[in-house]
Amino acid sequence: MKVFAHYMGNEKDWNLSEDGFQYRWRTLLKFGDSWNVIGSVIMKNPGSAQPLKSEISKAESDALVTFDNSKHPWYRFTADNTMQLIEKLFVARYEGKPLNGVIQIFNLFNIRNADLEAALMSSKEAKESVLSTIDEDIEAMRRFASPIYIGWGSLGKDLHFKEQAEKIFQFVRGEMKQEYLFPEFEKNRFYHPQYLMGRGKNKPISQSIIKSFCKNSCEMNHVEAFIPSIETISGKEVMDYMKKASEQELWYENIRYRFYPGLQVTFDKKTVNIRFAYKKNNGFSIADYNNPDEKNTIELLTGEFGYAGPEKVWIGRKKYSDFGHDAQSIARNICDELNRISMALRNSHIEL
Repeated sequence: MKVFAHYMGNEKDWNLSEDGFQYRWRTLLKFGDSWNVIGSVIMKNPGSAQPLKSEISKAESDALVTFDNSKHPWYRFTADNTMQLIEKLFVARYEGKPLNGVIQIFNLFNIRNADLEAALMSSKEAKESVLSTIDEDIEAMRRFASPIYIGWGSLGKDLHFKEQAEKIFQFVRGEMKQEYLFPEFEKNRFYHPQYLMGRGKNKPISQSIIKSFCKNSCEMNHVEAFIPSIETISGKEVMDYMKKASEQELWYENIRYRFYPGLQVTFDKKTVNIRFAYKKNNGFSIADYNNPDEKNTIELLTGEFGYAGPEKVWIGRKKYSDFGHDAQSIARNICDELNRISMALRNSHIEL
């Protein structure tokens, strides 16, 4: 895989931005010998891929100018983990064949920062017009028609991005006939590739979405394909099985399970809910989560484990239907996932 993109940075050797932020847009993943577009992905914002000093050959330069008429130069980039998972998704889409062509990457906003919360804060002060390139991105997808995967997670349903996200969604689902998506915007999960092809790839809901994307059909209903109606699952029964499968001393007030220092999980009729254990019930919002460890925890839950949120006191919520078919398997899978979350937090040296 070779990676090319337009880039503006804050280092003297690069195309400098006016506001000192880093921007990456019009990202292309190049496989094999062909420059034909074989797919597109729309996500949140550019992450950890690094710009490279390596030269772009004349043949590459001649090919790149056919993708747009931007005044901004093209640069080579490293391939990050998300890009590698995108490759796996499209290998599945093309029935296991090695990729030969270009996958386009677009984002809801173009500030390059692997820390989503920091990128969102920077976006409020951004001065460059390339902060958002939605109209140009839609035109590029129209011009280079190919399978399109939407993977912006919960950010597409955020108040600040929903209008843009719905505009893209209507174009992708309607004009581009990407019928693996449900016609109703709210019904779609929009899992990020990090979750869909990474941590959550073996979950029934992820398998359903992958198969639906590969067949370009939502007949395999993403929610009900492998799972009975959620009304048949008892939240109390899930919690009872959880108590049998987990460490008893970590339960308190009978309904709260403190699975990691500073984090607790509770259970309602349809969802498992995670919050900071040391926050009061009232009088605060996501804006109060202002230290780096809290921000990193939220990003881990929403970005890598596919939780919806933040919402009120909850920093992450997920439906029981994401975990299995019945209360016992749901409880077992929740326990396993909480252990993986704890391990990821420890590995990231997060202390709450």
